[in-house]
Amino acid sequence: MRLTTSDQKWVLIWGLLYFWATSLHAEQAEVSSPCSKVVDRPCVALVLGGGGARGGAHLGVIRYLEEQQIPVDIVIGTSIGAFVGGLYASGNSPEQIEHILTELPWSQGFQDRVQRHEKPARRKQQQDAYPIQLELGIRLDGVHLPKGVLHGQAMAELLQRAYGVQANQLDFDELAIPFRAVAADLVSGEAVVLAEGSLLQAVQASMSIPGVVSPMEVDQRILVDGGVANNLPVDVAKALGAERVIAVSIDAPLLQKEDLTDAFSVSEQLTNFLVRRGLAVQLALLNEQDILLQPELGGIGTLDFEQLMHGADIGYQTATSATALQSLAVPASDYHLWLLAHRLPAAPEQRIDRIVLQNQSALDDHLLLTRLGIQAGDPYDSQLVEQGVRRLYGLDVFERVSQQLTVLEDDSTELQVQVQEKSWGPGYLNFRLRFEEDFQNMHHYQLAASYLYTNLSPLGAEWYSELAIGSDKLFSSELYWPLLSPATFVSGTLSVFSERQALEDSSRRSLGNLNHSEFNATALAGWHPSDHFTLASGWTRRAGRYRAPGSLAEEQAGLRITYQRQGPLLQGRWDTLDNINFPGRGIRLSSEVQWLQDRSGGERGNSRTLSLDLLAAKSWQAHRLHTRWRWQRYRNNDPELILEQFSLGGFLNLSGYPHQYLYGSTVSFGSLVYQYQLSQPQMSFLNMPWFVGGSIERGRVQDDLLNLNQTQQTDTWLWAGSLFLGWDSPLGPLFFGYGRAESDARSQIDSWYLSLGHNF
Repeated sequence: MRLTTSDQKWVLIWGLLYFWATSLHAEQAEVSSPCSKVVDRPCVALVLGGGGARGGAHLGVIRYLEEQQIPVDIVIGTSIGAFVGGLYASGNSPEQIEHILTELPWSQGFQDRVQRHEKPARRKQQQDAYPIQLELGIRLDGVHLPKGVLHGQAMAELLQRAYGVQANQLDFDELAIPFRAVAADLVSGEAVVLAEGSLLQAVQASMSIPGVVSPMEVDQRILVDGGVANNLPVDVAKALGAERVIAVSIDAPLLQKEDLTDAFSVSEQLTNFLVRRGLAVQLALLNEQDILLQPELGGIGTLDFEQLMHGADIGYQTATSATALQSLAVPASDYHLWLLAHRLPAAPEQRIDRIVLQNQSALDDHLLLTRLGIQAGDPYDSQLVEQGVRRLYGLDVFERVSQQLTVLEDDSTELQVQVQEKSWGPGYLNFRLRFEEDFQNMHHYQLAASYLYTNLSPLGAEWYSELAIGSDKLFSSELYWPLLSPATFVSGTLSVFSERQALEDSSRRSLGNLNHSEFNATALAGWHPSDHFTLASGWTRRAGRYRAPGSLAEEQAGLRITYQRQGPLLQGRWDTLDNINFPGRGIRLSSEVQWLQDRSGGERGNSRTLSLDLLAAKSWQAHRLHTRWRWQRYRNNDPELILEQFSLGGFLNLSGYPHQYLYGSTVSFGSLVYQYQLSQPQMSFLNMPWFVGGSIERGRVQDDLLNLNQTQQTDTWLWAGSLFLGWDSPLGPLFFGYGRAESDARSQIDSWYLSLGHNF
């Protein structure tokens, strides 16, 4: 077929257009490659592998590269390699990276919960009472578990401290050095190369250890630590056009037979197998021009972050011995220009122009913004913003709370705060195990569970129930409902309890048990002006009975008592303690007054009950000192009505005496307790220190109206003391101790104690 002149013109035009479009596409593709900007020398990629605390070696390698004037054009990292590599790619110098690595509180990154003093008053009391915080999600469709031991909140805070203000939507090629982070898709198992978006999220996804830290959801993909898919991503560097690769492999050595002692070591070994299998594939991609560095880090464990700088020294020495690196050095003038273009400029002071809350929960936006405590127009202070985020997370209903300061196209700044409700909630089951033994007549045990159903209203209404079996039994259910604001509330509680107390004579012979059971209905209206202070008043109605053993009932027939009591009460509590089990700082002051109308049999009377309990703590280094003062008093205008008795006796409660040995209608007690914290690993998923200590105590009981103390005289001040070993265990405080006290006859009485789950 012969083309006409007109057709020939159109063919020529379309050909030129096609050639232009193809050339433009090729040019854009070339420009998009990080290596396209490198001229007159080979494009160098630094590939940093994963290996936990062994990642300090990466810093040593980077330090050596800069000393030898070796420019790096691309950084690719997995896990800790992504963390260190991201810092370097962002423009930080080796000195700045060293400062960040040494100053970061790494141990906090593996402990998601905020400090006790940062939690609201209700959360403090609930978690003090139920220290086994499994947080099993209980719903109609079954039991649900968290996706990891940690939710990643603390790790996000570490990254925020390390990286500072970062753009939210970012092309990682626009960093000082183009960067890639490698994670693993939890659905497919494939390696995922993160090249844009939030740098902090990319690094955190690459570091989220499966089963330990909850996965990160990025671009609708569920991502975990990249080490299980590609722990040394040489292939990524090659795909980006790198001509020379410097690969730093820091993977853990395989465990020996004698090291495989438990489920954790077996799991770690299986992970090591997966990592090494992928590592072999990546090492095969290296050619003779590439450089592989494998620092000898066998003495540094995955969580030994206190040895980061030791690892940096090893990494530096390993790089020194790699003579092939010298071929990548450039003249001093060229390297100076490279440094100028690849250093992080000083960040100007940022101001928050607006705050955007992405609220993925049932709670009210205004409640969350108020608790955040940051206002539009405030300067961006990373510490203040972090404190606000921790206040939100302290509500203990969120899986993650994240923040990001973003610079918009009009140069205004926007603080984006995202709160994500726990995916396995909103109802949570926690537990308590208590055991107390004095190796003679006294032994108490209890197994209890609490169920908390959260976010019943936008202001945070809750349903809280307890069930306990054992020596002391309890069933309680409370509806807590904030009104008008989160700080004002009403609550109603129904409870039934039964408690048993072993009675002994002065020779430690058993006299049987005193049994007390009661039904209680209480309605309160209260106010939380801060997380530390609660004030409440209301009405209580109580009905119960005391039942004495036969040995006492024959002499005191009145000890078989049934009663009804009702009337108003007033409660106040101030609590800033950092730890309820082994306090190191803060004050807890609680008080209560009840004005009740009492009735028992044909007797009626009006009573007043006062109680005051103060605990104050101070610490310096490994030393802790706290003092406790307690005063309780019951009075009734009818002397025949004796419906309230308080007690002393037991470990750190007049040590040496049996548990609740001395009874009276007035109790006074004071103690001074010293504790020394023994050494523990710097890194731990659970903070479980050991303590040794001792106490000095003094107390007395007055007005033993029921004559429960038998041969013991009252109204006498008694001295006591103790020595003990304690452990802040995941089941609650564990104590083994010895106590000695003076008796009323100035003789000595002593006891050994084993206690689990009791706060003193």
